Amino acid sequence: MKGYTHVLLGLLAACFLLPGNGMCQEKPQVIVLTDIGGDTDDEQSLTRFLYYADHFDILALCATSRMGHGQDIRPEIIRAQLDAYGEIYPNLRLHSDDFPHPDSLFSRVREGLGNSKDLGEGFDSDASEAIIDLVDRSDALVHIPIWGGSRELAQALWRVKQSRSPEAVDAFCQKIQVHAIGDQDGHREYLIREFKALNVIANGFAWQGFTGIRELSAFRGMYMTGDQSMQDGDWVRANIHGNGPLSERYQLHGHGTNGMKEGDSPSFLGLLANGLNVPYQPEWGGWGGRYRRLRGNLYIDAPDFLDGTLNERHSVARWRKAFQSDFMARVQWAHRSYGEANHNPVVVVNGHAGTEPVLVSANAGELIRLETEGTYDPDGQELAFRWWVYEEIYRPDADLQMVYEAAGTAVTLTMPDLAPEQAIHLILEVRDTGSPSLTAYKRIRLISSE
Repeated sequence: MKGYTHVLLGLLAACFLLPGNGMCQEKPQVIVLTDIGGDTDDEQSLTRFLYYADHFDILALCATSRMGHGQDIRPEIIRAQLDAYGEIYPNLRLHSDDFPHPDSLFSRVREGLGNSKDLGEGFDSDASEAIIDLVDRSDALVHIPIWGGSRELAQALWRVKQSRSPEAVDAFCQKIQVHAIGDQDGHREYLIREFKALNVIANGFAWQGFTGIRELSAFRGMYMTGDQSMQDGDWVRANIHGNGPLSERYQLHGHGTNGMKEGDSPSFLGLLANGLNVPYQPEWGGWGGRYRRLRGNLYIDAPDFLDGTLNERHSVARWRKAFQSDFMARVQWAHRSYGEANHNPVVVVNGHAGTEPVLVSANAGELIRLETEGTYDPDGQELAFRWWVYEEIYRPDADLQMVYEAAGTAVTLTMPDLAPEQAIHLILEVRDTGSPSLTAYKRIRLISSE
């Protein structure tokens, strides 16, 4: 093991660093904007979101204008979902202590304006004022998934701009990361143009309003392309419905689809702490898609390969089997005991547990050994190990040669010659043998120490 000493000492677990202040954040703070009551897939997305509520610090659930479905809001649908969540909350707590109490979520429901068009004096709302207050009080990055229109955020930023210096406005914007699904009310362009310090993931950037190229929208990979065997109406009836009151709130059909649509769900799937996702690095890819920097703090859809073809939708669709299996297991948590349900494996690489990425710094030609001692399944199941390079992020000039040991529980590789700004993203997938089979990940970044 002497030849590996330098590499192992350079193996560091990275915390999620907040832009500009170097602070670490455990759970993503989230303010959801949803036009719930319009397209039925918002109700599907909120149902899934609540089954993963233990992954988030939920600051607000904002009912925004239904736009073309009616210049009004439907906050009662959010509250009905929370009622159903409250019924299963005691059983969910058997599986994770981090599920928030239903009362705390009810207190976080905020109402926007039914008017989706107007900004400025006289157009503040409960939701827009809450955004300002919550961002001001936070010491961490606040994620704002936008499932419908962005008027409430636009109004909040308009108000901040009226009363603060340009430097203070920039500081406020830097504390926000937006993940906007399309530009459904036309305010996204205002946000990008007027608030350049705002961190924006423009998912569906080529789809402006209701025109453009649908096939280049990452969010459509939620239900388009790839293996579509785990999403139609029959699948929903067999695997989601029948697992308690919240599962029954899952709409049988999304708007224009047979079964699951959930076009909004990538905005939060990429925030889940599963060992693959890194919320503050949109370019690294994960369950919520992969994005490329267009300019400044603006990120747009990036293409991944799937079945030999390159497309933006594939950066989400490639994970569908994994995230659908995970969802199946979660809905069963609503009524099964811990011993009856399935839970994700816990991955350890070279002694580093947790879901944060691991950084390995080594010289070209140096041997790197990665081992998974300490990895386990909470349910005592056998595990399968798969190592692969996320080549869409960066592909080395030569294929990374890996020698596997003991069914992939350890791997040895030779560090290639890398430029200082380059990094290889090595992904470890660990899958259990439960039903449904669940996956956990570890992301290892290989960089040059020269």
